[in-house]
Amino acid sequence: MALAFLFSGRLGKASSAEALLAQFTRSGKPGYMAQLVEQCGPDLYYFLVKQSDAKMAEDVSQQTWLKVIEQHQRFAGGASFKTWLFTIGRHTLVDEMRRQQRWQTIEWDDHISESADTEVWQKVAQHQQQMAFDAHLTLLPFVQREALILQLEGFSLADIALITGQPQETIKSRLRYARQFLQQFCGVDHD
Repeated sequence: MALAFLFSGRLGKASSAEALLAQFTRSGKPGYMAQLVEQCGPDLYYFLVKQSDAKMAEDVSQQTWLKVIEQHQRFAGGASFKTWLFTIGRHTLVDEMRRQQRWQTIEWDDHISESADTEVWQKVAQHQQQMAFDAHLTLLPFVQREALILQLEGFSLADIALITGQPQETIKSRLRYARQFLQQFCGVDHD
């Protein structure tokens, strides 16, 4: 983004990112690329920082612009320059996250129809609810958490009593307290 400061105003402003890239391709003058960085750089950085941290976003942003400079002639114009830029940025971010072993993904069907949109949001809500449940589960005292996890695994009261060496009435009490706590904070009952 320092390039934009050095070259801004020297070559005149082009009307679009596509026109700036075309001028850069024809002339090779770095001022056009600097204007592209000035025009699209903040949006790219924002996109990257929302999915990583500031240091990684800065590094990936620079790597992306280097790739744009190296591959500028590959831009076919089928999509906007910004779409092409963000595609390169996303691929670079994913590669960097994989390299640092920070890549996590939730498998979603890539070809979800609009009619399935509600289903997707339901899955997202369920996932968020499960994350809240898991977080609150860790707040339970060990014996309550143990009893609840065993029940969630499908064990009967008699089995849980046998596993823990406690009377069934004690297990019932632990389960009741655990459910009350979770209902209070999560608003759900995971039987």
